Amino acid sequence: MADDFLTQYLAYSRDTEVPTFFHRWSALIGIAAILGRDYSLSHGHFVINPNIYGMLIGSPGTRKSTAIKMMKSVLVRAGYDTIAADKTTKEKFLLDLAGVDVSGPPEEKGYKSKKMSLDDIIDSNLWGDEDVSTKPPSETFIMADEFNDFFGNGNIEFISLLGALWDYSGVYSSRIKNGKSIAINNPTINILGGNTPTGFSLAFPTEILGQGFFSRILLIYGESTGKRITFPTPPSDEDTRLVVEALRDIKRRVIGFTTLDDGAKKLIDKIYKTGVDLDDVRFSSYYNRRLTHLFKLCLVVSAARYSNRISENDVVYANTILTVTERLMPKALGEFGKSK
Repeated sequence: MADDFLTQYLAYSRDTEVPTFFHRWSALIGIAAILGRDYSLSHGHFVINPNIYGMLIGSPGTRKSTAIKMMKSVLVRAGYDTIAADKTTKEKFLLDLAGVDVSGPPEEKGYKSKKMSLDDIIDSNLWGDEDVSTKPPSETFIMADEFNDFFGNGNIEFISLLGALWDYSGVYSSRIKNGKSIAINNPTINILGGNTPTGFSLAFPTEILGQGFFSRILLIYGESTGKRITFPTPPSDEDTRLVVEALRDIKRRVIGFTTLDDGAKKLIDKIYKTGVDLDDVRFSSYYNRRLTHLFKLCLVVSAARYSNRISENDVVYANTILTVTERLMPKALGEFGKSK
């Protein structure tokens, strides 16, 4: 097994036409998903979790779907099973996150025992038979290689909901369209989506530039590698097993609150106090949350080497990836929002 998962996964996925940048980010967000809330950073009065919202953006043919589907396959083999539906609505998304099945009894639908009927959860909310705050965190991973198919175009309410859930702690309560209330403990969302600049402008109206969601999502731009592999070599069963076991090892070993080396603290402080904004007004809201993005990446990068401690090298690695991503984000948007 390699000393770190990122090196291992990039070697595992090298015989593809996918830009390495897409594979790297897919691996990072995959690690974030499998960590859930088991590994966190205490930051003042709050706790920062490693969940990440990322969108792979490139022209058609840049193999965004391949990158996402490869990571999905590895996660499923590792036992990760809280992947969101390919297409949904805001209300159904909340019901799924709460573990509510409104289409039939759990035993008829093949759901796990944690799934409850809508009547069960309504009774719980009315009579207090269940303390939702004692339940495990409600996790889901949105892996949508065609992101517009996931929730449609211009869905402001859904966009706002995802923005609110990015760093939510505690019990999230919502009243769905039928007037019933649901409660979700510690919703934990990761996003790995795929889109083109044109598709992004259709899915997200320019109004989101001033909303919380836009400051929380990382736009990961990539261009075609130019490679043409007619008959790609499939990975061996042993290589796949090693990658799957590495993810399981991260889940087993990387738990609790992280600690930061003195060098890591000093470097993060310097980055935060001397950082320079992008010369693009569309990202002014993003820079208000850049430090949180950096902390999340530091958690993931340290976990990638099976460590519960963030080192100075982890900070350098995380900040380098984040800086490169930021420099390419204007390309990901194209002309989106420039007139505004």
